[in-house]
Amino acid sequence: MKEIRLIPALELGNKLNVDVMDFPDGKAEPGAKERRRCAITVDYGPRDVRELKERGLDTEGMLEYYRKRIYDLVKVNISQDWECVGGMEEVLQIVENHLLKD
Repeated sequence: MKEIRLIPALELGNKLNVDVMDFPDGKAEPGAKERRRCAITVDYGPRDVRELKERGLDTEGMLEYYRKRIYDLVKVNISQDWECVGGMEEVLQIVENHLLKD
């Protein structure tokens, strides 16, 4: 399974660009080289949040939705299963801050 690190790159209003980093030499170890594998965009506009609330999701449910959404977006881009070795909590914290605004 591929090890991936997520880096929040640019927060623009209702979306967040996230750099997806992998480790071409194998595992994520101290001093391991990283490369930018791809980037994804996480949308959390008022309409998106409203639709999730209409489904009956609370904040925790919405965060779980976004965790799965991020996993699926990265999986499509790298064409394999992966595990996060860093950055997911930072990305979800940004998303949560926007969810609480709406």
